Amino acid sequence: MSLLLVRVDDRLVHGQVTQGWGSVLTPDRFVVVNDAAAADSWERELYESSAPDGMAVTVVALDEARARLEEWLAEGEKLIVLLESPADALRLIETGFHFTELNLGGLHQRAGRDRVLPYICLGRDDMIALESLRDRGVSVECADVPGCERKDLFTCLGNAANGT
Repeated sequence: MSLLLVRVDDRLVHGQVTQGWGSVLTPDRFVVVNDAAAADSWERELYESSAPDGMAVTVVALDEARARLEEWLAEGEKLIVLLESPADALRLIETGFHFTELNLGGLHQRAGRDRVLPYICLGRDDMIALESLRDRGVSVECADVPGCERKDLFTCLGNAANGT
């Protein structure tokens, strides 16, 4: 049983995830936890067809995620969990599914978001969710690809506030 990575990336499944993280961590399954994708058969099939050889991509809604994740972990599968937003990561924790580390990957520029790192833009709601995750014992690290330096989000924010 192995939870390899829980990642927030607003693109969900793409080459950086499947080829970058997938080739390093070698999961059995990428699990996309996203209500909209789970409800849209075209989108769900698109994601599920993007699995690299020897790996699966499965899309589940947030309300069914805990049970499905625990089932796959109990069966010994190695998982990478993909979420679209910090709010979704918080909602997953609130279902009772436990994880201690959250990776922030691509959170792109949108109205109301400020750039924290070249690949991370956060808004007020994102920060509220991330602070709540931190308060629940989840460490939040930033790393867009496996080979780059992993940075603690709150250390980066502190350094930015101090001008360093």
